Amino acid sequence: MKIDWEHKVAKFPGQIVEDLIKKAPNTIKLYARDGESPIEIGKGITHAVNGFDGTFTLDYNTGKRKPITKKEVGDFAWIADQLSDISIVGVQGLPQDVQQQKAEAHAVSMLLQNTCKHIIIAPDTGVIADAVYQMIKIAIGSDDIGSKPVVSCHISPSAPQEWTPSASEIVMNTVANGVPFYILPAPMAGATSPVTLAGHLVQHNAQVLSGIAISQILKEGFPVVYCNAHTLFNMREGNPIIATPETMLLRLAGAQMARFYGIPSHSIGFDTDAHIVDQQCSWEKALSAMACISAGIDVIVNLGMFSTGLTVSYESLVLDHEVFSMLRRFQRGIEVTDDHLAVDVINKIGTWGSFLEEEHTIKHFKNENWYPEISCRTLYERWIKDGSKDVYMEAHEKAQKILSEPRAQYIDPGTVEKLEEIIA
Repeated sequence: MKIDWEHKVAKFPGQIVEDLIKKAPNTIKLYARDGESPIEIGKGITHAVNGFDGTFTLDYNTGKRKPITKKEVGDFAWIADQLSDISIVGVQGLPQDVQQQKAEAHAVSMLLQNTCKHIIIAPDTGVIADAVYQMIKIAIGSDDIGSKPVVSCHISPSAPQEWTPSASEIVMNTVANGVPFYILPAPMAGATSPVTLAGHLVQHNAQVLSGIAISQILKEGFPVVYCNAHTLFNMREGNPIIATPETMLLRLAGAQMARFYGIPSHSIGFDTDAHIVDQQCSWEKALSAMACISAGIDVIVNLGMFSTGLTVSYESLVLDHEVFSMLRRFQRGIEVTDDHLAVDVINKIGTWGSFLEEEHTIKHFKNENWYPEISCRTLYERWIKDGSKDVYMEAHEKAQKILSEPRAQYIDPGTVEKLEEIIA
């Protein structure tokens, strides 16, 4: 390694970087708190995460946004816990009604109380990372949070090409605890990275590779994930934007790079720059998510967010879950076996007849076809009779139903008190 102490730049020889990349595992098992049935990322099957780190919630009744509260962070975690196609629960928003230096710790406390699924965190200092890992150890009743990791961690180098002292402390703490981490650069094309997509990718890739190299130097074989959080600088307005055809292309390219290096991939997705849940919000979220699914991204985050990641809503989370469920069926593809080809059944029915009552139809229709939870598939007359509800109304009612139901007690009150003591 060559170090320029004057300019604080460290350079790894190319061959050493290539050797270190090969040490990172191809797949990673992530566990729920029960320690059973882990999901394995790195196989090109996409898993969804709600969040991440919003600032505001959009009120359904007033249409106005307001700062998200600690209680609402817990409510979002509970909804995500109850949505079957969300595999991993993230911090939907950083609570604004607490001391901001401790916001991440408060959010993690609410996740631990409201879900038993695997969780993702994003501490911004080494002190907070240490605190939340202590909290998780208390919640699971063990100091070992690495052999069957119930938590994984976002860690971001700063653009253009810097690992700050805080980020470096988080990396060292995370590796020491055996917690898989997502190397999440967020360069902004035209501002903190080249405006050309190819140049942006070069810089982004260098940032990710530096994270892989550091992790493998600290602990050979440590699990890391290649992340995509591509952003453009809006030359018309002077603000960051994330739901563009360019960022969709960059997601595809990032997934290809992750496969080239043989490590799992991650991307922001379900992204929109719309400030309300409207048609623009819908098409931008669906198209950015489809880009991730088509690329075979392993972990996709940001379900429930809009307004360039600033605002969240219960309704948006339910709607995004519906779209993701549909896309998972798309990703599964067409199964081709002798039974699925159904040649015998086709010959049996012949030139005139119905497949409706065939045993083959009864056997396969539930698994072969996707059935939505809130999308409309009824005839017009039935839709009118049922109240003429649009999907936004349906999503609101579903979210409120989940929030009104009794919650599982994932940790006892005594443990909650211990978590609050750590935060204090």
